[in-house]
Amino acid sequence: MRPSNLPRPRSQPGSGYKRVQSKQTRDVAFGPHKDRIEKLYIHEERPLNWIMDYMRREYGINLSVKQYKSQLKTWGLRHKLTKRDAAFILRLLDQARSEGRDEVVIFSGHPRRREDITKYIQRNEKLVDEADLLSCITQTDKIPDYIYLQTLPVEPQQPPPSHLPPTPPSASSFGSLESHASFRTISPMKVPIPSPESSPRNSGEFAHELNRATTLPGPVDAAERLHVDWSIIHGDNTPVQQQALLSRSQPAIPNILGPFWRAQREPLPSGWCQLWDNNDPSKQWPSDFTHAVLSATPAVVEEISDLDLDIYRFGNNTRSRQLNDKSLSADFVMYCLYWLICAGQNDARIQSRAEYYLTNARFNFLCMLTNESFPAGECLGALSIVSVLFDCYGQWDRLSELLTKCDELTKKHCGLDNPLTMTIEFKKNMLQRSGAGCPPHDIARLSDIVTQMQIAFSESSAPALTARYNLAWAMLENELKREVRAPENFEPARRELLDLTHQWEQFGDDRIETIMAAATLARATFYCGDAEGAEAIIVQSVLPRVRKNFPEQHAYSWEAKHRHAFFLFQLAKKETGARRSDHLQLGEQLLREVVRNRHRILGESNPKSTHSFQLLRDILKAQGRILEADTLSDWCEQHQSPSGVH
Repeated sequence: MRPSNLPRPRSQPGSGYKRVQSKQTRDVAFGPHKDRIEKLYIHEERPLNWIMDYMRREYGINLSVKQYKSQLKTWGLRHKLTKRDAAFILRLLDQARSEGRDEVVIFSGHPRRREDITKYIQRNEKLVDEADLLSCITQTDKIPDYIYLQTLPVEPQQPPPSHLPPTPPSASSFGSLESHASFRTISPMKVPIPSPESSPRNSGEFAHELNRATTLPGPVDAAERLHVDWSIIHGDNTPVQQQALLSRSQPAIPNILGPFWRAQREPLPSGWCQLWDNNDPSKQWPSDFTHAVLSATPAVVEEISDLDLDIYRFGNNTRSRQLNDKSLSADFVMYCLYWLICAGQNDARIQSRAEYYLTNARFNFLCMLTNESFPAGECLGALSIVSVLFDCYGQWDRLSELLTKCDELTKKHCGLDNPLTMTIEFKKNMLQRSGAGCPPHDIARLSDIVTQMQIAFSESSAPALTARYNLAWAMLENELKREVRAPENFEPARRELLDLTHQWEQFGDDRIETIMAAATLARATFYCGDAEGAEAIIVQSVLPRVRKNFPEQHAYSWEAKHRHAFFLFQLAKKETGARRSDHLQLGEQLLREVVRNRHRILGESNPKSTHSFQLLRDILKAQGRILEADTLSDWCEQHQSPSGVH
């Protein structure tokens, strides 16, 4: 008989966790590779089986034929003409001729001309002529989206530039998914690191009132006590509707991160967690499963009872004080994580809870906005923490959605010309503005926001430091957008980041904002031409602080190790002999752990998993171990735990 203190078993497939199958998770898996797959499938006309084998070998993506075909259909990518496709193309060619236009039709990105249709008819024994082909469609039949008239002169076919997924601060260490033997750029950190000050603790009276708001069935009264305008969150909904929304069959919500600083927490209110023994680990989710359900390619929550809210069920997910200090920002993060879990599931019973958690997250954010003593620092600090956590799970789309909601709330509450509003808007836009084709950031405007922050929120230096970080980040990104990069041009951003890192350390050496400031400094140092200095910052400053906040088996720890391995790879390119070999071997050792965990827990199709997989392949190739590199996906499958837990 299984001992009562062991985690309850979970049925898992032979290669890790059972994953949610949905369009959203499929888009996450395929999204970073759309241009690449289009090039192979359309421009090079590779067979689907060849593409599947290539993507498995190069990027560790091992999805089914059905999933590939569904995604190709979603993208409108086809390289073989069906009879109806040919008929629609012919109809448009006739239309172009009658209008005096160039007779060119685009089919799945390829130009088709009348001679192509003539050849198609000649190859098809059942077709006599063009009229016979047109007879298979009617005038009322709608032309598919992937077939349309060419509107511009036809250029020689070139594969489109690769579009990369948004990568916030702790994102992968390179911005391109293309495999370059000589160089990889480090991914831009698209989410600024907000307030370096600790999440402010509210007075006992205020905290007591907020606890009542989340535990008693009267959220409207709580909103009145906090002077919150509910219409900002739900438009024209009445207070009665708000109460119905927040109280309908929903339990009081304890903190998802509660068990990690139990000694500092107040006694739990009576009535909470009555169904659970607080000291019984069997009622906690295994930490691996927690990470798996938070992934952008999430594991399936098989039992609805698994989401019965309990303060002690999530295990040792983090040791960060910022997430366990009972502040509004900690509650905001907790609601966001519950929303992330529920929104990623297919089960309608679970999805129905997602809006509830998102509403509560927005309510907490609005409460922070109304905190007259420290609105900017608390809001920006909360968004910083959420950005880091969402990113390490590859949840960029959900992060963008959340930042958009917070941006809307801030504009309604603070106005458009408030520096806090402009800072959050910049934070949101960073997820959409990346790559060489995007316009440069407005440095003058960001400098003005720094000045406004210093004036509007003079009671604390935190908001102004956040604005200064945004400015330094934008300076770095603008240099990366240039066609020709000169190391000396990155020096102003590096100096600014170095000064900011020193200032943030006084607010907390192991705070998440301080960690990310140091990581950004390492990135700037690398682009200044000092790869060795960048690696030293990671080893001496970033990794020790990460370990203070997170266990070794945490998604954020994997991100830090990935970054370390990337810099080791860059150092190896400049070395020869034993030093080069040492750098490559240490990078390989770090990445094998990261790849194994990310593939098994986050899922092989998670963008974070494919980033690490690709970097490990490059390191193996750099050591001349081509066969191991080409069979790396087989190695990943062999190291999957049958039960999903090592």
